[in-house]
Amino acid sequence: MAQSEKAIEQSEKAKSQKFRHEIARKLLHMCSFLIVIFIYLTDKKTACIVIGAILALLFVGNTILLSSHFRFLNEFKVKYFSFLLRDNEKYGYISSNWFLLGCFLSVLLFQKEIAMLAITVLIFGDAFAALIGMKFGKHKFKNGKSWEGTIGFIGVSYLLLAGFYLVLNLTLSFVAAALIVIPITAVAEVYSKQIKIDDNLLIPLIFGILMTGLFCIFLK
Repeated sequence: MAQSEKAIEQSEKAKSQKFRHEIARKLLHMCSFLIVIFIYLTDKKTACIVIGAILALLFVGNTILLSSHFRFLNEFKVKYFSFLLRDNEKYGYISSNWFLLGCFLSVLLFQKEIAMLAITVLIFGDAFAALIGMKFGKHKFKNGKSWEGTIGFIGVSYLLLAGFYLVLNLTLSFVAAALIVIPITAVAEVYSKQIKIDDNLLIPLIFGILMTGLFCIFLK
């Protein structure tokens, strides 16, 4: 009985530590909202050039870290920053590469307001889906994600949409399209692993493509 209680206690400690690490990871992820502010303050061409340049530098730097000549640098990364990394990122490309690629393609392909909201939904919707799912997720999908996390994704995204509406003076057609697209994007996030596309890339592209299509329909 004592061993069973000890095992349960250790399991709870492991879950608590994992949740704290996820909070740290998502807080860092939320800092990337600065990219959205930058997109708002600049033009499309400048945003594409700057984000593309950062993406290229990150990719090259990541490639250097993974090379045999600089393996010691990657070991340093794993030793001191492992709490911020997924298992596949410790000895592979970090998710920031996919995130910046998603940002770059969003700015390149979609109109400014759609790109900004797509990236914002990615940053905060995905973060709250993970944290709420880990803390309160009781009703699971087959892949381990939860209804609670998905509802958190949708709820936070709707709040962000309201903020965008007030700050950017969006049209009602834009808002109506976003109200439809956000739940679809949340479902896509749930099945991103099954689709085998990183959610940092899938979320903004799904959002942007559907928003562009629906917005055009509503305008007609």
